[in-house]
Parts: sequence; structure tokens; C-alpha cells
Amino acid sequence: MDKKQSLKTAAYEVFSKKGYKATSISEIARQAGVAVGSFYNYYESKEAIFLDIYIDENNRVRQAMIEELDWEIDMIDLIGQLFAQSRTLVSSNKILAEWYNPAIANELHSYYSSEEGKVANPFHQFLVKTFTNRMQLKGTRQKRFKIFYRFIICFTIWICISRKMIFQILAKLSKYLQPTSLKEF
Repeated sequence: MDKKQSLKTAAYEVFSKKGYKATSISEIARQAGVAVGSFYNYYESKEAIFLDIYIDENNRVRQAMIEELDWEIDMIDLIGQLFAQSRTLVSSNKILAEWYNPAIANELHSYYSSEEGKVANPFHQFLVKTFTNRMQLKGTRQKRFKIFYRFIICFTIWICISRKMIFQILAKLSKYLQPTSLKEF
């Protein structure tokens, strides 16, 4: 295994056990069996390696969601399941739970809200494709696509959300997506 991969593996193990704040670069380097100076040949900071680890972990968890959910069910039920499963998977994952840690949150939020983060995020791309296809099959107007696309962006950025907020969002979306109901989706 090369040094960069050794560092990533070690960082994953340490961040998973101790969290972001309690982890040091020297601990990651020691776990990887490399000198601290070697760390900086591959990553400029603890934030940089954490972002790398976070992206991989987020992609892994989101792929599991893609495989587990039934993407053909009613849209309201599907959106509810997306939020519920996200909440469950994130709350039990020490790395993904760092989304709200002020020590790293700005770095994570900036990446996932950037154009680079959206383009490189397979879950975001899957949601856009899946929901766009469903809406096209039902003859949904372009205005509704834009509104739903904004929702998808928000969903891929917000990893955890309260049930109360879910229903508030769904209530607002239902006004735009369907005058009477969302059952047609």
C-alpha cells in the first residue's frame, strides 16, 4: 500500500474512533507508520485529509441508500424515506456526524455547495437524474423542475434534518409540484 493510502486508512480509523477534533496529524502519521513530515507531502492539513475521508464515507453511505430504497414509490413517501434513512445512517457514523462540528463544518459545507462538490457527488447526480426522469415521464413543466432541482441541492447538502422541517419542506413543495397531490409521481 502506498503512503497516501496508508494515511487515508489510518485517518479513517482514527477519525472513526475519536472524531475530528480529538485527532491529530501526528496520531494519523504514527498509525500509518510514516513520519509527520511525510504527511504534508500528501495533504496540506488535517482539514484536507478529513475532507478526503468524509467524501469517501459519504459516497459509501449514499450508495447503500441508492441500493436499499425503492425509487419508484410515491414521491412524498420516497422523500420521507430519504430523510429518515439519512438521519439513521448519519447519526450512527462518527465521521458523517461531523457535518455539524464547527471545527470542520465550514470546510464540508463549502465543498458540497460548490459546483465541484455537486459535480463530483454521485448521490447528487443520481438524485438529479432519478427525479428528472420521473418528472419528465409525468410531463412536469420546466418551472417545477427548477424548484425540485433546488430541493435536491438542499437535500444533498443537508445530511440531517428534523421531522418537523421535513414536513414543512414537503408542504411547501406540494404547492409547487402538484396543485392537488403528488401521487402522480
